Amino acid sequence: MSLSTEDTPTESTESATNAAASASPPAPAKFRGDQHFGLRQRLKSEAGRVLHQLLGVRHRQALGVLMYHRISSCPNAVIDPTWNVTPRMLRLQLEGLLKRGFRAWPLQRVLDYHRRGQPIPRTVFVVTFDDGYENNFTEAFPILCELEVPATIFLATAYLDTQDPFPSDDWELAGDDAQPIDSWRPLSTDQCREMQRSGLIELAAHTHTHADFRGRPDALYEDLLINQQVLAERFGITEATFAFPYGTRSTGFSGPLLAGAVKAAGLSCALTTESELVFPTSDPFDWGRFTAEEHDTPSMLASKLSGWYTAIRKLGRTLLGRPATPVAIGS
Repeated sequence: MSLSTEDTPTESTESATNAAASASPPAPAKFRGDQHFGLRQRLKSEAGRVLHQLLGVRHRQALGVLMYHRISSCPNAVIDPTWNVTPRMLRLQLEGLLKRGFRAWPLQRVLDYHRRGQPIPRTVFVVTFDDGYENNFTEAFPILCELEVPATIFLATAYLDTQDPFPSDDWELAGDDAQPIDSWRPLSTDQCREMQRSGLIELAAHTHTHADFRGRPDALYEDLLINQQVLAERFGITEATFAFPYGTRSTGFSGPLLAGAVKAAGLSCALTTESELVFPTSDPFDWGRFTAEEHDTPSMLASKLSGWYTAIRKLGRTLLGRPATPVAIGS
């Protein structure tokens, strides 16, 4: 199926895997731990926390999706890994949200309600993990089981059962003996199956190679066919949910062009990395997610899920004269 003027041949699983490293982009600034970006995020989170405590939930017909990546203590790391939340903080965040009355639902259940137009309780939120790190099994999974919190793990399937760091692991010692292997090693097929059998964990698509698909919908389409083939053969998944690697609209990692490839490949939805709530009117192939970071207290995450963080973000863009990120009607 042709999705653009580009002629991209169908790649085999092996060739797609080998192409992953060369096709992957340098990580965007906010993935590399840009200090100014991090400070802005913290200020918005703190302001949202105060407003949530004073005024409560801002939106009644919306829900929030949280995005995690690795869950690792990394006590001996030479360089702190990006996108990391420690197991202690993951437990604190989830326990804090549950104590505040929030309820975690599986992504598929939320998608089913959205398709049928059924109202979703305002306190519902969704937990997701990107890429498929082994520490999602060794560190996060026991916490999720103890708290009975369902989650979706979006798998870049070329890395299953390998010793290859993900392309987004951009610290310079990734894969070196000096960097603890449990901070970057991918999941195994057996670990995924054990989590899937628990009934708490949904396995989902995150492309096969985690490559750079900006402006290349045909390449994304072909890659997703392999991604889904692996999910079907190993885990019996026939209609997977999906999350864009990197996932920002402004940098071209998500958007209508790539969403068209996702739909054509037969996936059921597409999640971005845009910090946005999901509304009844939201396009299921453009759902936002809020990054859960190590510095986020439960109150800060509650502010993201309640809508205040998004409101502050929009206000800041307006004051600075930046174009507002498109959001759903009612936001």
